[in-house]
Formats: sequence, C-alpha cells, structure tokens
Amino acid sequence: MQKITARVDRQATVLLDFMFWSNIFVLLFIVVVNAVNFARVNIGQTALLTTASPSLVLLVSLAIILYLAYNCFSSLAIKKRLNRVSVTVDEAGITGLSLPSPMTNDKGELFLVSFSQIETVSIVEIAITKKHMAPSLKIETAEYAFYIPAPEGLKELVRTIADQMGTK
Repeated sequence: MQKITARVDRQATVLLDFMFWSNIFVLLFIVVVNAVNFARVNIGQTALLTTASPSLVLLVSLAIILYLAYNCFSSLAIKKRLNRVSVTVDEAGITGLSLPSPMTNDKGELFLVSFSQIETVSIVEIAITKKHMAPSLKIETAEYAFYIPAPEGLKELVRTIADQMGTK
C-alpha cells in the first residue's frame, strides 16, 4: 500500500485569507473616511457624514473597527490551527491530528489508529467559521471519534481507508 499524507485543503485556508484581507480593507476604509471627515470639519467645511455628529461617527467607527480587528485575529488563529492538521494513511494504519472544532482554541489530539480498530469512516461537515462548513474526515473506533477538517483528497482518503478496513 502506498503511503498517503493529506493536509488541509487550500480552499479552506484561502477562505480564511479572504476573510482576513477583506476585514483589513474595510477597516482601512473606515479609518480613511473618519480622517477625511475630521479634516473637513477642522478646516471649516461640512462633514462627509452629516447625519450624526463627527464624535458619534467616530465612536461607532471605533466599535466597528474593534469588531473587524477581532475577526482578523480570529481568522488568523483558525488558519494557524488548520495548518497543523494532517492525516497519514500507511500499512500500519492512520496517524494524524484530530481537530473537531477549529473555531475554538482547542489544540487538537494526536492519534494513531490501526485499521482493525476502525469501526466507521465517513464524511461530516465541520464549521471552520461561523458561516462556513467544510467536508471533513471522521474516523470512529469503539471509544473515540477523530475529526480531520477539510483534508485534501477527502473522497480518496475515505475510499482507501474503507478498502483497508475490509482487508484487515
């Protein structure tokens, strides 16, 4: 049997990159709008945003900036956790890092399972952000369930593991 090693699919990490950079772009846009707004008020012109006082606009903007900054750090933290995840299938069985909830600060669990211990192997959906689910590998033994979020070549992994389960 050929050794197969899979890391997290690039599509899942690109989603987190997109979230990070779009939040940075919006954050910078808010800063520029507020800077222009205050500059216009200070030189005696009318403000860009006239529906509320410049102080209120600044206060609301700061709240939005804090929210966007939190989302930026959150997406970077999730990406860092996902980049540690991998699974290897070889003659001895399956080794890897199980990460059932990438959104939490859970470090994950290293595991080594022989094919004879595996009861089921399936594809499940795991949340990688509040709004996005990723197809993931689930390996169940009598006592434990291991989750590998968004591995590349997921269907091939499931087929290979299922084939090896049948021969052992």
